[in-house]
Amino acid sequence: MVPEDLAKETLITYPVERDRLDIFTRFLEPADVEPAQVRTAELSVMMMQLVASGRGVCGMPHWALHEYSSRGYVKAKRLGEKGLFATLYAAVRTDMLDAPYMRDFLLTAKDTSFSTLDGVSAVR
Repeated sequence: MVPEDLAKETLITYPVERDRLDIFTRFLEPADVEPAQVRTAELSVMMMQLVASGRGVCGMPHWALHEYSSRGYVKAKRLGEKGLFATLYAAVRTDMLDAPYMRDFLLTAKDTSFSTLDGVSAVR
């Protein structure tokens, strides 16, 4: 998919500032392309329902839409030739970093993400 493919579409996004959405900053804006309309939805499941009912398109990580695309509710398409990839971080207060429960939580989150979310990989 190329940016121009979204010029006639309603783009469904999370209700956050535009400059925090990779689909704008890393895909559409560099190509000077604007979607026909922008609509927001607060939950991923709401976004998927809108897409499945033909009310627009959305950009989200493969792991977030895999359940819906694997069941045929929506079709997943890569943005650009290689897709967009981002690093996700866990934010922890400094005073909590050495707490045993926090270390266990972070390890569990990492291990579970890599073993259950489709397309998630470690930074190399």
